[in-house]
Amino acid sequence: MTFSFRPAAFTLMTLGLLCGPVHAKVLDRTLASVNGDPIMLSEFEKNASPILDQFKKAAPAAEQTPEHVADIKKRILDQMIDDRLLVGEAKRKNIKVSQLEVDDGVKKVRSRFTKPDGSLDEDQFNKEMQKEGMTYEEFRKHIQDQLMTIKLIDQEVKSKVPPPSDSEIKDLYDTLDAILHDKPIPAGHTPSEIDEMKSLAKAVDHRFGERVRARHILVRVAPDAPKADRDAALARIKEAQAKLKKGEDFAAVAKKYSDDPGSKDRGGDLGYFGRGDMVPQFDKAVASLNVGQTSDIVTTEFGYHLIQVQEKKAASPMALDEIKDDLREYLYQQRGAKRFDTYVKDLRAKADVKINNLE
Repeated sequence: MTFSFRPAAFTLMTLGLLCGPVHAKVLDRTLASVNGDPIMLSEFEKNASPILDQFKKAAPAAEQTPEHVADIKKRILDQMIDDRLLVGEAKRKNIKVSQLEVDDGVKKVRSRFTKPDGSLDEDQFNKEMQKEGMTYEEFRKHIQDQLMTIKLIDQEVKSKVPPPSDSEIKDLYDTLDAILHDKPIPAGHTPSEIDEMKSLAKAVDHRFGERVRARHILVRVAPDAPKADRDAALARIKEAQAKLKKGEDFAAVAKKYSDDPGSKDRGGDLGYFGRGDMVPQFDKAVASLNVGQTSDIVTTEFGYHLIQVQEKKAASPMALDEIKDDLREYLYQQRGAKRFDTYVKDLRAKADVKINNLE
């Protein structure tokens, strides 16, 4: 089990698709400067556009206020300023990155652009670079800057974070136990810390909750699809259902009829999952089935399903020995995140940062 509560900045260990633009090609106004190093408006917009597009698609309309959009823009610009500060500090400390390390970083990014046969897709890679508005040398330079930043964080932050003690791990375990069983939460925690631990407690509860292994057959159709498409999909799932009722093997029928690319080739096998991992209609159907039973047709936002429960594992009490390493890592990451935030704030306090109007 791994808990995903690691702040992105502190765990700066992965390279982006092409790591973002380096310098905008259009000479436009300076949005901000960090010790004299300008951040151009066009560069900011390249970073902000995909984030804002995703926000507009995912957030409820009521949340898409000018104030909320302005806050998102401010946070994006703040992150860009922090990135410049970190690269500048890495250079000031004379942190070196070898050409071999840069070559390896470039290779990792390029490996994401592959053809169906697994070979490198040079055309797609070059198109992405053009889209980002950078030359190959600028791309290599940005990889180098990221690697320098990683080394700086390792040297100045991660290496100075003390590991949690066994007593601290036990205290966290006791706090999670109190949250899960509605007991008084030990004193000494801030409201934001309690909120974080409630999220962690939910993840722990999920880890020790009932687990189900099931297969399914999905005939995909959108909820707003034309009636003719929905009727065709329903006819297809009924055809699959008829074959199951005649005694045909579920896995064989799934391989033939299912539209789920993630499970089709495995005979519809979804592996183990817990309550809440699936959409509500799917969850409800699984909860009503005994091992070996197959559901009637279940309708979800993805289309029509037939579900067969393979196995159920009962919930078990939360055990310290089983999650001790995960709790230790959680505490280490939280402690590291705080140290990282303090480190960046100190860099900003000593820097010459100028910000112009975002609008």
